Amino acid sequence: MTANKIENLKEALISFGASDLNENILNDISLTELMELSVDESKPRLCFRSAWALEHILLKNTNLFRSSYNALISNYVILNNWSSLRSYTKLIMWLVSNKNLDIQLTEIERENILEKTFQIIENSGCPVAVKVNGFDILYDLCPYFEGLSQELKVLIELNLEKENTPALKSRGVRILSKLTRVRFKHTVPVQQYS
Repeated sequence: MTANKIENLKEALISFGASDLNENILNDISLTELMELSVDESKPRLCFRSAWALEHILLKNTNLFRSSYNALISNYVILNNWSSLRSYTKLIMWLVSNKNLDIQLTEIERENILEKTFQIIENSGCPVAVKVNGFDILYDLCPYFEGLSQELKVLIELNLEKENTPALKSRGVRILSKLTRVRFKHTVPVQQYS
């Protein structure tokens, strides 16, 4: 991608509002290019705006996940920009949720998501919005990892003791309530979480 094209895309992405972010943007930039920009942490604002664009485009057009979910997981695992991770955690939330009826994640993909999500949550600089999205991701992974629901319960309770913000309390209490009813939803072999 040329420097001129990057500058044009940067200006466009920065000026777009959420309502502008739809599948039509893919006429000017490919999903692959947008994903590459969303992890280019040398350009933090472009990185964030690209991730934000991805979030809006993919969540409005979930059929596009089929061609991009491998790269999304890979990007999620390497990404450190909190603003971009906020968008990525929303995308990963959809990918591991019951809303995703088409894509079956592999054991390795679930493990990679699990490990990265724990890294994010356990980072003392993690913003609350990213942390609570991480709680949702871990909750949806509970049916695949034996013992994860108990670990998540302890993690949420500890976070509520340390940092009882309204967002953390709202989401944390909701997930704690749901954890009491966790049932293994899938017939795949359950992994031991340790």
